[in-house]
Amino acid sequence: MTIVEKMLESMKARGRLLVLYSGGLDSTLLAKLAHDALRDDAAVLTIDSALVPRSEIAASRSLSQQIGIRQHMVRLKELEQEHFSKNPPNRCYLCRKARDAAAWQWAREHGFAHIADGLSYSDLSDYRPGLRASTEDEIWHPFIEFKLGKDDIRRISRQLGLTGWDRSSMACLASRFPHGFEITPGRVDRVDRAEEYLRGLGFAAVRVRHFPHSLAVVEVDDPTRVIELRDEIARRLRELGFSFVSLDLEGFASGKMNRTADLPSMPAHEPGLSAHP
Repeated sequence: MTIVEKMLESMKARGRLLVLYSGGLDSTLLAKLAHDALRDDAAVLTIDSALVPRSEIAASRSLSQQIGIRQHMVRLKELEQEHFSKNPPNRCYLCRKARDAAAWQWAREHGFAHIADGLSYSDLSDYRPGLRASTEDEIWHPFIEFKLGKDDIRRISRQLGLTGWDRSSMACLASRFPHGFEITPGRVDRVDRAEEYLRGLGFAAVRVRHFPHSLAVVEVDDPTRVIELRDEIARRLRELGFSFVSLDLEGFASGKMNRTADLPSMPAHEPGLSAHP
């Protein structure tokens, strides 16, 4: 029996299963497998929030329709919670706890006794406070249980013909801000629009990190091309509200803001500037 067949059997044994679904690579494969195993006894739940790129919400709708699985939405307003918007080092833990609580409430109201997410075996090698939170909240991690990493998930997705098997990973927009720098709706929208603009130029992997003094640090899979387009890119990002635009010479890499987790907190309010640009 293959690993995928074992996962399908494990899903069937749960009777009904709700998948936390972002529309990304990992959760899309999980949704596909859940639908194959359980049909109408499987559903996906997508958290809609200001911290989720609008393009990801659109992708989740399209992909869930392609799979044929029922999608439901729950709206969260994390930025209205001061303990979260202040962006402490345990921000991801707090966020995941809130999302799990909302998911469990929905699941119980609709007759789902089990919830699964798309965290993978590869995630064990990085700083993942959200993993600790979700494990505490009894969220099932099938890919971790069956030891499937990112490369395995991409390979299986390609074999199954899933759209987006070659997409780069996407992360919550809160990950664009160094710990201790306040996350506001205006700053989040600025980052979301900047990244959407860069993807429109053809960059596959994109992060726009937002630092104090309205500094944008552009992180992409092709830094050389950014240099070639520097005037156009700098002009557009300044139009979006950034005062300074710089390029990360290391290029794209997930999880870079974890480097700031142990640094002293920076002031949330920039001198002379509004906290809500």
